[in-house]
Amino acid sequence: MGGVKELGERPQEKVGPLELIAFLCELAMLVLLAVAGIAMMDSLLGRVLVAIALPVAAAGIWSVWMAPTSRRRLPNPSRLYAQVALFAAVGLVVGPTTGWLVGAAFFVVSAVVFAERYRRELRTT
Repeated sequence: MGGVKELGERPQEKVGPLELIAFLCELAMLVLLAVAGIAMMDSLLGRVLVAIALPVAAAGIWSVWMAPTSRRRLPNPSRLYAQVALFAAVGLVVGPTTGWLVGAAFFVVSAVVFAERYRRELRTT
């Protein structure tokens, strides 16, 4: 039914280019952590375990405190601080294995994108 909102339904969020880039940053975080996990270990079992554990840990943190559908989502600006801290940690983890330029570029791009999303959120409230 058009216009009728179900109980407990969240409002539809606008999806534009910035939201797409933010989502790609989230995916890049998981891929970079998996690649770093593979490069960190010598044994095949170690590579597989770390390549799975690192992205799962990041996804778990994200899903609990930062995901739009989380019941425990942090309010801004705390959420932005947590996101930037997570991006910094990922940059530091992937730097030694994939190159410091890759880690730094991931951190800078992700932090700027999510800071801009926060800035736009402030303007609309």
